[in-house]
Amino acid sequence: MKKWKFLTAAALTLMLAACGSDEETSTKDEANEPAKTEETTSSTEAPAFPMTVSPLSAGSETEDGKSLTFEDVTFEEMPKNIVVFDYGFLDTLDALGVEGIVGIAANGGKGNFPEHLKEKYLNDSITDVGSLKQIDFEKVAAANPDAIFISGRQGSFYEELKEITPNVVFIGSDNSNYVEGVYESVDLAAEIFGKQEKAEELKAALQEKVDAVKEKAAGYENALVAMYNDKKISGFDNGEDSRFAYVYNDFGFKPSTTEIKASSHGSDFSYESILSVDPEVLLIIDRTASDVETIKADIENDIIKQTRAYKEGKIVYLDGVNWYFSSNGVTTEAEKLDEILNELK
Repeated sequence: MKKWKFLTAAALTLMLAACGSDEETSTKDEANEPAKTEETTSSTEAPAFPMTVSPLSAGSETEDGKSLTFEDVTFEEMPKNIVVFDYGFLDTLDALGVEGIVGIAANGGKGNFPEHLKEKYLNDSITDVGSLKQIDFEKVAAANPDAIFISGRQGSFYEELKEITPNVVFIGSDNSNYVEGVYESVDLAAEIFGKQEKAEELKAALQEKVDAVKEKAAGYENALVAMYNDKKISGFDNGEDSRFAYVYNDFGFKPSTTEIKASSHGSDFSYESILSVDPEVLLIIDRTASDVETIKADIENDIIKQTRAYKEGKIVYLDGVNWYFSSNGVTTEAEKLDEILNELK
């Protein structure tokens, strides 16, 4: 887990005086009271500022091969005007009860925005600052943010955003343990906004679901994660660069193959390829965010009907918005796990 540095200055002077027997008795009575420990008081204390936080990843690489370096950010006070480009982090801030969201990448109300956040954030009171990959810098500046949170899709705009405010925090985790990476982002938000107690509740609830999915996954021989996008199918194994490796490595499913060419977007993986590895469980992520019946017409063709997953009723259709566009949010991750638990009964 990443550690955050908090720059604070405080002094505490304890003065004890005894002026008479009554006061001595009072002092003794007070001494017999239970001492308040740091553990019992820390969850209710406001965060101390100035506060320096580190990005969840020190650097990354853009699609064109350009190296990026993300710096620590020092907040002089708790951010009051917040612009968020990452849907997963917005989801976490919302779950923690953080106020002050003034800008999001709403993309004109189009695109793949988490359903449970639409009513609260897709409205005229919050500035639409563009899409996940196309930023409207004028609108970002007009929102007057004192904190901007970005992830990988906005990495190449890091320096430009810093011209609006130096308080640009990269929250794309590079933790090889996916679930721990989610907890890192929850902890980061909790530290900045003083929501540690709520964060512990949310993490505990999510861990229960992770454990339940692991127990469920242990009962199957193997599985395959595939992504449907405009009638094309991609496959994902548990390789280091696989976008959905965590389904195997963190959620406990055993891969039906480990020979898929590594790629964050998967590889061309024909229906014949799926039949050849014949998974017991087939997890389909709907990249197009279509209704299930629409993609079933393509997926459940004559080839797929020969697979073990189809014959045993173990094809699970997963929400592309949560799985592809807003991963790492504490609520969306819980919803993702529920999808698996509800379908694999």
